[in-house]
Order: sequence, then C-alpha cells, then structure tokens
Amino acid sequence: MATIPANDQNIQNSQGLQPNGLARIKGLVQRFAVCWEAHPEQAVVTVLDPKDQVRRAKAELRKIGFSLELYGTPESRAKSVSPGYHHCLGVQSSLEQIARWILPREERQCMYEIRTEPQSLIYSRMRADRPDVRLTITILHRNNWDQPIDECEEYFLKDMEQALHEVGACEGAWSMQETS
Repeated sequence: MATIPANDQNIQNSQGLQPNGLARIKGLVQRFAVCWEAHPEQAVVTVLDPKDQVRRAKAELRKIGFSLELYGTPESRAKSVSPGYHHCLGVQSSLEQIARWILPREERQCMYEIRTEPQSLIYSRMRADRPDVRLTITILHRNNWDQPIDECEEYFLKDMEQALHEVGACEGAWSMQETS
C-alpha cells in the first residue's frame, strides 16, 4: 500500500494552477471510467460507561471519519489485466492525480490521507465485475482521532464529492448518461 502524506504541498488542490488542468482531469475520469463511493470510517474506542456506578470503561464502535474510495479500470483495449501490470499502474497514477485535484485547499481541524493499492484489483457487482484499481482518501480529525464525526469531516467529504461530480466521476457505478 502506497501512502501520500497529507502535509505534502504537492497534493494541495491544483484547481486553477494548470491552464488546462480541469480538461485533463475530466479526460482521465472518462478514460478510466472513474467512479467513487463514500463510507464511514469506524474504530473501537474505550469510553466510561455513564450508567455504571463503578465507572467502568466499555468498548464502543464509533464513526470517526470517512473513507472516500475512487475506482478506475484499465482501458478496454488492455488484453490482460493483472495487479501491478503497466495498465493498472497508469490507472493508479491517474487516480492519484484526480485525488490531488479534488482535495480541499484550506487547512482545517481534520486531515486526509491518500492510500493506493497497486498490487491488487477490486471486483464488484456494482461495477459489473470490472477489474478496478482503488485509491482511498481517509478523512479524520487532525487531533483526537477517536472523536465522533463532526462538521469539519462532513464538509471535507461534501467538498470532494462535489469536485468529483464536476469532473464527471460517477457515484457507485460508471454511467455514460451521467457523464454526458
């Protein structure tokens, strides 16, 4: 798993920094039929049980952030697709460029981390069992990572989802009608 650190200045939102940047990103989305899904990020945290007279700690499953997963598939002309193959590496590189493009510019009380999985392919019925390369952007609190989801994390997620819609990526599964 490759990780791109959140404090790397190269991953700040590049909208407007390149003259044809938006057209290039839209072209990558079309070329690799990019779609996305968002899920809550969860963790087991230890909390004091307020109902217990002895004030014992208990484990609690808590939603602490979000995972935004981008999926892209090698072009249809790729005869054989296997993890780590050059067609998959091209998709991975493109997903990383798209991820950098959609990241919010301002620094807030939450952070993000980009993870790629270059040595694996994902197959989902939702996307007609196509061979997908996945990139995950995790959105968490900058401090006190185990706190419940708040408006900062929700804002980051909504901002990135809006940017994905603007570049033509589809939520869930690829659809030519949505991208037209």
